[in-house]
Amino acid sequence: MTHLTLTDIEQMDRTSIRILTELGVRVDDDALRQQAVRAGARPGRDADRLCFPEPMVREHVAMAPRQARYGDLRGRVTTVGPGLRPTFWTGAALNYVTGRQCRAITAADLADFCRVADTIDPLLAVVGTSLDDVPPACRDFVGFRIMAENTSKHLRPLLFTAEGVAPILEMARVLAGGHPLADSPVVSFGYSCLCPLHWSQISVDLWRATAGHNIPVMLNGEPIAGATSPVTLAGAVALANAEILAGVVLTQVLEPGRPVVHNLGFAHVTDMRSGMCLSGTAECGLLAVAGARLATFYQLPSASWMCTDSFIDDEQAAMEKMLTAFAHTSGGVNVIWGMGQLESEKTLSPVQLAMDEEIARAMLRWWDGFAVNDDTLAYDVVRDHLDQGEEFLGHEHTVAHFRAELSTSPLMARSSRGAWHQRGATSLAERAADRVRDVLAADPP
Repeated sequence: MTHLTLTDIEQMDRTSIRILTELGVRVDDDALRQQAVRAGARPGRDADRLCFPEPMVREHVAMAPRQARYGDLRGRVTTVGPGLRPTFWTGAALNYVTGRQCRAITAADLADFCRVADTIDPLLAVVGTSLDDVPPACRDFVGFRIMAENTSKHLRPLLFTAEGVAPILEMARVLAGGHPLADSPVVSFGYSCLCPLHWSQISVDLWRATAGHNIPVMLNGEPIAGATSPVTLAGAVALANAEILAGVVLTQVLEPGRPVVHNLGFAHVTDMRSGMCLSGTAECGLLAVAGARLATFYQLPSASWMCTDSFIDDEQAAMEKMLTAFAHTSGGVNVIWGMGQLESEKTLSPVQLAMDEEIARAMLRWWDGFAVNDDTLAYDVVRDHLDQGEEFLGHEHTVAHFRAELSTSPLMARSSRGAWHQRGATSLAERAADRVRDVLAADPP
């Protein structure tokens, strides 16, 4: 996003610092407020509000590492941070879509979704969801167990209570083979600030309960431009960035050096005609990219949410998800949530997940670019064609390079019309649905 200059980034940063210094942030936990005051914060205008002087903010942001590490259940570890390849995750949700039918997510639905997710190569992590048939106090650790039983991806549980942390950490240590979670980071956590400028008790409880293990924590600023933040995008960014910076300071007060992810990419905008909160618009892409630019400015990893406001896996979903995915990838976002999601982040669809794999593959291919050297410039290949009549298709250079240079797709229509008709003349969504049925019909791994 070239129209955001360094001067623009610095101006938004200064406004965020001014918000933190003069207006402050509400922090519900009294013990953490006292601890933060001892570290340099000042009491704010209200008893539960803290103001953060600029030197304190800069010092504590600098404590957080430039990178975060995420491990899966097969022992592979992926590092994210400014300038590194983007990663793709699923997302939290309330509802589950099959065809045009929508229902509250059940434990069986989450298991099915995780089984499909396990076949999606570009997917790094699976995120927990609500579970309608599980008591609320148990949903986080029951969901974590279901995820661990049905996928080998990195696990990001959705926490409902701080009490759910202990059983999740116990299971995570088993999944890590008894190794320290800092070395085998199979689980990570995160929470959203209540906009405007309010870190709740449960968020602090989560930070405290998960501290001491060097586990990455995602800090989400989630403004709704025009509703919970200024309608101007710059104003929404400055406010949400202040919330995230406050979260960085507080998590570093609790655990200096803990990896954090600066996440302004969960930002939304308001549809002024309906009052609906939107997640798939061009403005949402702009907000996410601005967040990534600020995260890079602070030398922190960044995150976002590629999403759509469509209710089903239709043309609107394809357009909005491709728009947001491309904006986030080209803007340098490190952790991109939203694989398999519909309806403004509220709904999961395994069919959409299969189609989103195509988007993720395309985004990663775009990110990787291509090499320019004597071998790839292929002067000798062109000469052989002109001098000896050797065809490009059969040339040893083509055999050596085509797999790395040219992407393939298991779902996209890339045949003749006749061959397409012979295979049933199906749409992308129909082919994705067939793939999901095949995965779920097979015996679980």
